[in-house]
Amino acid sequence: MNTPAHQHDKPLLAIALIVVAVGIWATHDAAAKWYAATYPVFVILFWRSLFGTLPVFALASRQGGLQRMSLRLHLLCILRGTFGFCAFSSFVFALPMMPLADAIAVGMSAPIFITAASAFVLKEHVGPHRWGAVLVGFAAVLFIVRPGGSIPWEGAALLLFSNTMFTTSMLMTRRLGRVLTTASLSIYTALAFAVLSAIAVIFVWVTPSWEDWLVLVLVGLMAGVAQYAMTAAFRIAPSSTLAPFEYTGVVWAVVLGFVIWGEWPSRDVWIGATVIVFSGLYIVYRERLAAQRRRTAAA
Repeated sequence: MNTPAHQHDKPLLAIALIVVAVGIWATHDAAAKWYAATYPVFVILFWRSLFGTLPVFALASRQGGLQRMSLRLHLLCILRGTFGFCAFSSFVFALPMMPLADAIAVGMSAPIFITAASAFVLKEHVGPHRWGAVLVGFAAVLFIVRPGGSIPWEGAALLLFSNTMFTTSMLMTRRLGRVLTTASLSIYTALAFAVLSAIAVIFVWVTPSWEDWLVLVLVGLMAGVAQYAMTAAFRIAPSSTLAPFEYTGVVWAVVLGFVIWGEWPSRDVWIGATVIVFSGLYIVYRERLAAQRRRTAAA
C-alpha cells in the first residue's frame, strides 16, 4: 500500500502530471464538443465514464488499489466524486454554446477560485497582494461572461457553476490527499462518474454508430488517464504551485478550435483571458516570495 502523500511533496513530478493532464483534457473537450452536436450530453458522459474507469483501475491496482478507510472517508470520497461529476457535466453542457477557447478561458479562472477558497477552507495564508490578484482575476471572469458579451448567459452560468464544483473537488483532493492514496481517490472519482452518468443516461439514451462508439471509447480512456494524473498532481503538490501550468490549456483550445471549427476567440475573451493568466501568475509569484520568507525566518 502506498504511503500517504503528506509525508513529502513532489512539485516537479506534479507539474509534469498537470501539463500532461491539461493537454489530454483539451483534446478530450474538443471531442466532447464535437459529439455534443450529435448525441445527448449524458450519452457522451456515460461512454466517457464507463471506459474512463479502465485506465484508472489499471493504474490504481499497480499502486495497491483501494485502501482501508473509515466510513466518514468513504462518504467524503463519494461527495468529492459527485462534485467532480457536476463540474464536468456542466462544462460539457456549455461547450456547444460557444467556441472551445471561450469555454476554456473561463475555465482557466479555476486556480483563482482555488486560491480564494483555500484561504477559508484550508486556512492557507493569502496576503493582500494575492487577494488583489484574486479580485482582478474575478473581474476578468465577469468581463468575459457579462451580459451582452460573446458568451450566452446560459453558457456563462454553466461555466461558473462548473468552476465552483471543480474548486470544491480540488480542495477536497488536497485535504483527503493527506491521508489517502492517489489510487483510492481516483477509484472513487471513476466510480462516481460511472454510476451518476449511468443513472442520467437512462432518460436520454441514443445508440451511437460503431465509428462514433470507438471514438467515444478512446475519449473515455483519455479521460481516465487525465483524471488520474490530475488527482496525483494535486495530491503531491500545493495548488498554488500547479496553477500556472493549467493555463497551457488555452493554447491547446485555440489551436484545436481553429483547426476543427475555424473558431477564433473574440476580443473580450483575449482581454479577459490575458488578465486571468497574469492574475494567476502573480498569485504564484507572491506565494513563492512568502515561502522564501518563511524558510528564511525558520533558518
